[in-house]
Amino acid sequence: MTNGLYRLVYRSDSLIDHDDVRSLDEIFRVSVRNNRRDNITGALALPDGKFVQVIEGRRRDVDALMVRLRADARHTNIAVLGSWDIATRLFPGWAMARPDPTPLSDQAFRIVTEDGSGVQVTGILLGMTREAATAWL
Repeated sequence: MTNGLYRLVYRSDSLIDHDDVRSLDEIFRVSVRNNRRDNITGALALPDGKFVQVIEGRRRDVDALMVRLRADARHTNIAVLGSWDIATRLFPGWAMARPDPTPLSDQAFRIVTEDGSGVQVTGILLGMTREAATAWL
């Protein structure tokens, strides 16, 4: 039983300068608001000029978000790394987790930015999110 939940993982090339903190903060602020509205959870990281995102929610909501993302001029070359039905969310408390990719090992960095599968990328972002959450406690 999947409870009607779905997960999608994509990677794209950012057209926003990595140092443009104002624009990046705006993306997260609006994403959190919209994702709460649409009951979407997940994580978004920005390693090495890429956006890497895990999205969880009802299939129709994830599909609608992907339509908006494909039309967004702030990134290009969207590549879906994987998508599948899920029984439970991995990011249940995160309308949009924002893990810091800085501590990634070289191997994890390559998986996230170059050649990883959706499952591999999800696992890495989940681990980074959990580390960040425990650091705040």
